Amino acid sequence: MRGFLYLVVTTIVALLAVVLSVPDDSARTDSVAGSLLLPEMSEKINQTNRVEIIAAGNKVVATLSKSTDGWQLEQMGGYRADWPKLHALLSALGRARVVEAKTDKTEYYARLGVEDIASEDAGGLLVKLSAGDLTRAVLIGHTAQSREGRYVRLQGVAGSVLVDQRLDVPADRLEWVDRQIIDISASEVAEVEVIGAQEGRILVTRISANQTDFDLVGLPLEREIKSSWAVNSLASILSLLDMETVRPVGDLDWSNAIRMRVLLFSGMEIMADAIELNGEYLMRLQASQPGAKFAPRQDNEAIAKQAYADVAAGVMVINQRVEAWVYTIAKAKYDAMDKTPEDLLKPVESP
Repeated sequence: MRGFLYLVVTTIVALLAVVLSVPDDSARTDSVAGSLLLPEMSEKINQTNRVEIIAAGNKVVATLSKSTDGWQLEQMGGYRADWPKLHALLSALGRARVVEAKTDKTEYYARLGVEDIASEDAGGLLVKLSAGDLTRAVLIGHTAQSREGRYVRLQGVAGSVLVDQRLDVPADRLEWVDRQIIDISASEVAEVEVIGAQEGRILVTRISANQTDFDLVGLPLEREIKSSWAVNSLASILSLLDMETVRPVGDLDWSNAIRMRVLLFSGMEIMADAIELNGEYLMRLQASQPGAKFAPRQDNEAIAKQAYADVAAGVMVINQRVEAWVYTIAKAKYDAMDKTPEDLLKPVESP
């Protein structure tokens, strides 16, 4: 009988040893399913005044800080941040709840993308949130497969968890700023003038928005335009104009810039200067309201005054956005400006 009991005890001990030696992929954590990921921060999420995004090897992707003028990106001279994107992240972190606990073993962190961000091979991103004296840091790992949510781990906590939010955290710095410089639809444009750095002046115009094609002013009698598109495309240069990078206005030499003047039917005028410098294509912008030459006639004085005030407000909004900045633009946009009158004409046929 003693031999039998000894055998049973020995077997149980052996089984326990086997069980304990099998890797456990569930976390030993106090996180409870349904609990908030950041309970203290969730209460202060609207008071957040600083957000840092850090990638593998402790490389800073973006440092976003809140000022009286709104959210700014420090790495781009304080340029305005993409508030909708940042707001979405803050809101998601504030709402994030634990779905289930995951591993607390460092050797399994890489599976979920929640390894230490100091590692050059880290698969996730670290998001640091500050609201006054309160700071929290969350490692954002991989998106869960075949289910909603994302794997995360609080910095300094062994246990990782799956939360119920997808958490969009771009690893590209440019994705954290408002990339659109300006968006002027061609339908708003009455006149475009381009003065090249070296030669020629182009002026295209139309008398109303109902006129489909622009007229090329000064077209020689014996010449023809290359195409309506070649002429009309000048009015689209400021449409959906996005930047590639941005910097504060400095001491750049604009004396040889390509100058473009865009006059809208509303009476607003926008000046755009562009230069090529060290392989980059730079642009600066300024809006003004020189007059109502192309503005539609208003018989009602009150309506006319309101229309003028609306344009003045639009000018102010544009200048507040662009006047302190120089933008790097796509080569295609620069090339669209870099035209001579000859570029818009059909070649002269040989006799």
